[in-house]
Amino acid sequence: RMWWRFIVLFARLLPLDQFLLRLGPGSMSKLGECPTGEATKIDGNFVIGVCMSVVADVVVAVALAITKLAHNRNWDAVEKRGRKPYTKLPLWWLGITLTAGGELGNLFAYGFAPAAVVAPVGSVGVL
Repeated sequence: RMWWRFIVLFARLLPLDQFLLRLGPGSMSKLGECPTGEATKIDGNFVIGVCMSVVADVVVAVALAITKLAHNRNWDAVEKRGRKPYTKLPLWWLGITLTAGGELGNLFAYGFAPAAVVAPVGSVGVL
């Protein structure tokens, strides 16, 4: 019964007749247009931002693989521990440096494209 109170409260806050007027004929936009009728534009900065994000995410993925390779090569299976500290492994430093560079590239990509585009591109690397 509590949900019914929320529906009644929502109906009082949102005048239904005004809502239906907004959905009248001509309110639905064509593909590639804003509801106001303006055509959406994809400028060069947007493309640069998306490309920077994709390249940066590939660099981060490669960097994580290199770091994992450094960990695996350093692991001593008999003693169940690393042979040397990771900070003394050049391959590990390469992976960490590439990770930082890739994330810096993502930071710059946010300057060219909106976060609503750059963040989902970055989440593809998690898959």
